[in-house]
Order: sequence, then C-alpha cells, then structure tokens
Amino acid sequence: MKKKILFAGLMVFMLIATAGYSQKKPKYFIKITFDQGPLKGTHVFTPEKGNYLSQINLELFEGVSKLNASKLTTESGFQVHYISRPYQGDSKVGEHKAKEYTRGCGSLNFIDLKNNQSYKRIDGDFSGCTNTKISSVGGWKKSVYKSRRNVSGSFSDVLTMKIRMDDGTEKIVKSNIEVEFQVQESRRK
Repeated sequence: MKKKILFAGLMVFMLIATAGYSQKKPKYFIKITFDQGPLKGTHVFTPEKGNYLSQINLELFEGVSKLNASKLTTESGFQVHYISRPYQGDSKVGEHKAKEYTRGCGSLNFIDLKNNQSYKRIDGDFSGCTNTKISSVGGWKKSVYKSRRNVSGSFSDVLTMKIRMDDGTEKIVKSNIEVEFQVQESRRK
C-alpha cells in the first residue's frame, strides 16, 4: 500500500514538474498579417523541428540589430523562405528607427517548393521603413560560447511584393502588414 501511495505521489510530482518546465520553455515565432494579396490573412511561422536550417536569429553588428529568419513553417506547412528586418541600435524596450538598404528596410521572400500555390516565388521589400517597437527584453543567460536573451517586438510596414506566377507572368502587389516576433538574441563572448 505504501508503495502505491509513493508511486502515485511520484507520478503527480513528475506531472507538475513537466508542466512547469514546458511553461517556462520560450516559444520563438514570427506572426505576419497581410491585408491583401495572395498571402492575405494571418500566418504564424516557427522553426521546423528537425531542420537545422530553419531558424530565427537576432544579431547586433556595427550598431544595427537585425532580425532574420529562414525556412520557417506554419502548422499547415506553409513556409517563409527568408525574412530580414534591420533597425538602429541595440535591442532595448522602445522604438527603433529602421535601417535602410538598397531596396527598402528589409525583405520577406516565399518560394513555392511543393508547387501547391499559384505562384513560384514572391520577393518582397519593406518599403515603408517604419520603426520597430521592442516590447520586452529578457536578461542575458551566459554559456561557454554565447550569451542569450529573449526579445519580443513588432512593426507595421508596407510590403512591396514582386510575384512570379506559375505561368511565368509577374505582378507587383503592395500589402500593409503587421509583424510580431519573439526571438532569441545571441552574442559570442
């Protein structure tokens, strides 16, 4: 009888510990809402399990923070090929001015690898160059090679998309977009 009670108590402890651990583990994502075009609607992209090329990063280099991600998927298997959004300064809570490059302030690209969309490729540039708002920044956690912290933020912008259709035609579509993100920033020691 004592063994059954001890076993039941151990099982309850393991369930509570597992639930606590899973709640503490952060979830990294990029959520994008398009107001028009072939991608109209809201899509939540996360790194694909088992694919080391599927990742979200935030880096600081020469005074510019850069959110970038590649090969992220939705639960339905829809994939963003690449996204890049640079902004001025270190990631601190508040608004940060976008960093402009040759064609806007970052890019967002889709490739129809499974050939189940009406387009082959979408190459988009953030043409509004709006500010990026950082809403929360976690504390640094140090390891042997890198320090890491969680960063959350958002921005609204105009995405100018060049869409190459399956039949070879091309069209330009502009969409107002809302982007939210929660990522892990890392820095080498």
